[in-house]
Amino acid sequence: MTTEQINNETMFLAVGNYSILNEAVMKNILKFASSAAILKKKTEEIKSTALIQGTNKTGLAMDKGRLRKKLIELTLRNANKATILARQNNNDTLLKEVRLKESDLGRLPAVTLVERAQLIYDRVEANIANLTEQGITPDTQKVFQETINTFNNVIAAPRIGIGERRQATQKLLLLFREAGAELEIMDLAARSAKEEYPDFYNGYVNARKIIETGARSLALKATAKELSSGVPLGGAVYVFKNEKGSNGNGEIVKKTSEKGNFHLKSMEPGTYKVAVSKEGYRGTEVIINVTNGERSELVVELEKD
Repeated sequence: MTTEQINNETMFLAVGNYSILNEAVMKNILKFASSAAILKKKTEEIKSTALIQGTNKTGLAMDKGRLRKKLIELTLRNANKATILARQNNNDTLLKEVRLKESDLGRLPAVTLVERAQLIYDRVEANIANLTEQGITPDTQKVFQETINTFNNVIAAPRIGIGERRQATQKLLLLFREAGAELEIMDLAARSAKEEYPDFYNGYVNARKIIETGARSLALKATAKELSSGVPLGGAVYVFKNEKGSNGNGEIVKKTSEKGNFHLKSMEPGTYKVAVSKEGYRGTEVIINVTNGERSELVVELEKD
């Protein structure tokens, strides 16, 4: 996809998520709900078509690699939150199922990784009511499941031919036109309800804004914990280095506070190799992808020497 198409797809997703969160109001606005449903369907088609269009001789492997990293990140993030819950409730059965290391996930074959990720999703879903304080919501679960499904589809996909990629490119143009037409209807419908639902209208306008790729500063939250106890570790040193081919500011060094975490208010998008160390603990290295417009989270568990 072009940069313009990527920006528009991001906006479509934002509008779709806002519509879902305000479903009660949306249903009271003539034409809005029906167009929102079509926009959602078109956005899903854009996502699947873009995978085909973006694939070339090495494209499938590149998509697979990016998706694998994202899936490992989401699986580890959710597993860590479920691990905290299991420890709080002394649930040894759950703890055995969800306790993971990033290094373990990285070594898994693709099919096994999908199975492991699905297990974590299922356990988190079963305990979602007790994980809301840790940021687990139906929306985060939806993203997790979609990532699992997409990665599963990619590893099963055959090599895409040039003709199919050309067809996908043409289909994308049509899908964006069709999605844009529905968005225009939503704009008019929202504007007609501005006086009756001013808060909804203002929120819609904000969701409707197109954010240019690369225009936003990014944030990262990093947390260090002791592997055996889950206790936050202060004084852990994180050294971030851009992987080859990424733009960035070179090496970034940060240390966790007494609470075991720190924030980076701004980071260039790209892939970073992160070396984590603390006196008395075994050092480790992890890989993290920083994406435009998204807040990244990095949780590292260190073992005692």
